[in-house]
Amino acid sequence: MTGPAAAPSAPVRVAIADLHRDSRFQIRHRMEPATVDRYAKALAAGRNFPPIRAALVGGVLVLVDGWHRLAAHQAIGATHVEATITEASAEEARWLAAEANLAHGLPLKTRELPDAFRAFVKAGRYRATDRPGGRPRLLSYRAIAKALGPVAHTTVRNWMQKDFPKIAKEYGGEAGPLEGPPPREDPEDHFAQAARDLIRQAVTAARGVRDPDRRGAIIGAAEEALRELREGGAWKPPLPEEF
Repeated sequence: MTGPAAAPSAPVRVAIADLHRDSRFQIRHRMEPATVDRYAKALAAGRNFPPIRAALVGGVLVLVDGWHRLAAHQAIGATHVEATITEASAEEARWLAAEANLAHGLPLKTRELPDAFRAFVKAGRYRATDRPGGRPRLLSYRAIAKALGPVAHTTVRNWMQKDFPKIAKEYGGEAGPLEGPPPREDPEDHFAQAARDLIRQAVTAARGVRDPDRRGAIIGAAEEALRELREGGAWKPPLPEEF
């Protein structure tokens, strides 16, 4: 079963460019430009916002909470942002994103709640133990509905029967071995494809740049990126002197 994510770190200052923004870890179906604009104006006026939250998934720093805040920082020209960081699996990171949206900020829309439910189940959160080392038990549909906010327990039951029929059988009392959450995904394939796609997009955009100085800057950035690619390795927090 997928275990819970580690506790988040104390806030650290990270480069916005180091954050991987992946729609798989965004429960909301779209951003709200008016919210980004409102946050940007507040930041420009000197208001402080809570740190965003990122998850370290397979060595990649993935944004899980604070999409509107991050966009607002970019809108005012910021290059760094305060963040708390949690080491997590892909499934747990997706639930952290959903949980954050359920807890604060703009309420999730009705059509977004099924995605939050699926993230909950895939992260293994539909089971709990009463004590350390105890036997896992199923959370009731009512308890799951409470975790998801404005959802009826009958709706949760219907979602479970539709999306996770093997797990739903346990709730019906059918005999058999306990079902674990769906198999854990290997995020490396997705990250590899995302990297290839972004490189292709960069090459495509560069075709429109003819000024020698601008092209030189792009080539310099590409050479620096190539050096980092050859070195490999997981994301590491910057040293204090870098700031």
